[in-house]
Amino acid sequence: MPSLSGSMKRLSSRAPGFAVRAGKTIAAPVPAVFAAWTNPRRRSRWLAGVNLTIRAAKAPGALLLTCDDDGTEIEVRLTPRGRSQCAVVVHHTRLANAQMVADRRHCWKEMLRGLQQYLERPA
Repeated sequence: MPSLSGSMKRLSSRAPGFAVRAGKTIAAPVPAVFAAWTNPRRRSRWLAGVNLTIRAAKAPGALLLTCDDDGTEIEVRLTPRGRSQCAVVVHHTRLANAQMVADRRHCWKEMLRGLQQYLERPA
């Protein structure tokens, strides 16, 4: 697996093509949000039908993924907001055109809403 710090730096500063960023604050601690991204069974509960490969992960706050369907790259940053909340920021790069940006912006809003519903559901 590549070095996360080097991969993250390259991704954010030199990725060709278009990019979109989306974010949401979720009422769950960072480790729970990290597990929802990294555990395939948990991820399938809120991100069904999306095939991702984790290229690098640094617990509990950063991931670098590749979308297997189109080869685009996704950087995820998790930042604590107090003891029980987490800010999730997704930076999706290497998008081919402006239409993909619009599509992915809408998709990430929906997917992050799904992550929020999954993690904030009553136990």
